[in-house]
Amino acid sequence: MVHRFEELSNNAWPALQTIQYDGWILRFANGVTKRANSVSMLYPSAIDPEEKINFCESLYQSQNITPCFKITAINDPADMDDRLGFREYFIHSTISFQTLNILKIPPEPFDELHIETELNSRWMDHFIRMNEFDPARKSTYIGIMNMLLLPKCLVSLARGQETIGVGLGVLEGSFLGLFDIVVAKAYRKTGLGYLIVENILRWGRKYGAETAYLQVLTDNIPALTLYEKMGFKEAYQYWYRMKR
Repeated sequence: MVHRFEELSNNAWPALQTIQYDGWILRFANGVTKRANSVSMLYPSAIDPEEKINFCESLYQSQNITPCFKITAINDPADMDDRLGFREYFIHSTISFQTLNILKIPPEPFDELHIETELNSRWMDHFIRMNEFDPARKSTYIGIMNMLLLPKCLVSLARGQETIGVGLGVLEGSFLGLFDIVVAKAYRKTGLGYLIVENILRWGRKYGAETAYLQVLTDNIPALTLYEKMGFKEAYQYWYRMKR
């Protein structure tokens, strides 16, 4: 399922530009997020790997993006992690890809949350602020979201006039991806993260989702604890290698 999950997650967070290169997928989005600005090595490869790495390095550098490769258990060729390590590519971050069967979650009414299905500037401003992203890159985030062709739910949670939580759900067939679930620091450890995730799951279940997936940094202990409590299980890990 690693191939399928990698395809799903790429589709759910699209790049602005993509190049198919001998089984590798080169993704570009002005340097916004590693997911949308890295090389995925998903399919059989025939060209010499060193030639391909050189090509990728040159192309990313021409776009003022640091070359970055996504390492999974299905990379082709299989020794890419060692090759990149030899070239002094360092491990930037390690991510746990987790899944949950949501067939038993009933599509009950939403509680306290505002859910939208069309992108708007208000939600995007909250999304950027809550995630502590660079506001100067708002146009790129909007561009990424506008490239998304799949059904989505944009979640926001407010207390009074203040938005204190956001989240994104993306549906592809029976699979539901969860992205950027975040609660304001002053409201963490109060069950609000659980509430946001639960309602995204309910939204997905309502529209036919059977399996939910998410990606979480392996050093994000609060998030790992939350997802374990909800029943998510790790399917595999991947990491990013970046050029120094």
